[in-house]
Amino acid sequence: MGTARDVVERYYDAFDRKDPAWKELVASDVRFEGPLQQASGSEEFSAITEMFLGFHKTTRVVARFEDGDRVCSILEFDLATPAGGEMSCVVTELATVEDGRLSDVKVIYDPREFARAFGLS
Repeated sequence: MGTARDVVERYYDAFDRKDPAWKELVASDVRFEGPLQQASGSEEFSAITEMFLGFHKTTRVVARFEDGDRVCSILEFDLATPAGGEMSCVVTELATVEDGRLSDVKVIYDPREFARAFGLS
């Protein structure tokens, strides 16, 4: 299906357009780990991603690096908040691609403002 970077770029292209094609690029046994949320399997991952997409406005790619089957992306997300405000969040993501699909995704960011805005702890 292409290089790891190609898979990640296709994923984010569909993600940014809110095109459900992003789901085709996620392994059934995907693992997700972040400061506030974790998921095992495509159903849990999809639920978290769809919730996020409900507030997502834009994504800016600051940088992206590929090392074999791993891709590191530094991203800026612009989001609407549940209270009607707006916020930006800088996220570093390390994605592993196996057989043309995301199999492991780790996100690193400062969760304090996000947690306040979205009522998470």
